[in-house]
Amino acid sequence: MSEEKVVVTYPGVKEISNITHSTSLGQEYQISNMDLLREKYGVDRDYVLFVGTLQPRKNIERLIEAFSLVCHPELVSGSQSKRDSDLRQNDIQLIIVGKKGWLYEDILEAPKKFGVENSVKFLEFVPEEDLSSLYQNALFFILPSLYEGFGLPVLEAMSYGCPVITSNVSSLPEVGGDAVLYVDPLSTSDICEKMRMIFLDEKLRAELQKKGYEQVKKFNWEKTAKQTLDILENLAQK
Repeated sequence: MSEEKVVVTYPGVKEISNITHSTSLGQEYQISNMDLLREKYGVDRDYVLFVGTLQPRKNIERLIEAFSLVCHPELVSGSQSKRDSDLRQNDIQLIIVGKKGWLYEDILEAPKKFGVENSVKFLEFVPEEDLSSLYQNALFFILPSLYEGFGLPVLEAMSYGCPVITSNVSSLPEVGGDAVLYVDPLSTSDICEKMRMIFLDEKLRAELQKKGYEQVKKFNWEKTAKQTLDILENLAQK
């Protein structure tokens, strides 16, 4: 089939109105949301968020290994900076939201294997309203998948103003555009380094947040419906 006969239409993401990331909101709002997360899910400190089914292609075990190196920079070869030391002392969490898929046993054992069992929390079912709070209050969202059919959580995170790190493979660059920080999903050191960058650079987080708001506007159901209707009308006229 020739390329001229192929038209790509993208899924949309639900429009989020009057909601922004917690960093843009008042202190009272931030406290109320964090109280909910603390009381209901035990989220009691700054955290990075992953959303997806527990299965090998999501690359969660490598993510946990990279996270352990962020928490313990003394394990990374090379000199340590004061900023790395400060990051370690900040006591951060990795929150993993998603149901069990297949071959998930090694994923569940990974936090203990890499010495971060007290800093990684698995949440299975999370209601939509609570998931929105998790997106809004996260320092950033990360999806280091080995491959994705589309990568909807990347757009969900952007819609809530949550900075994004994702893989430079499969469909993810098409979804993320220039609004995300990319990693080689096969490189633990690259994932670790990009996580350190975004943890320590508030300006970078703000830049990704701003770009994310613009990128997510390209993916909406109204645009998808109109594009599909145009295609069908053109076919009907032939």
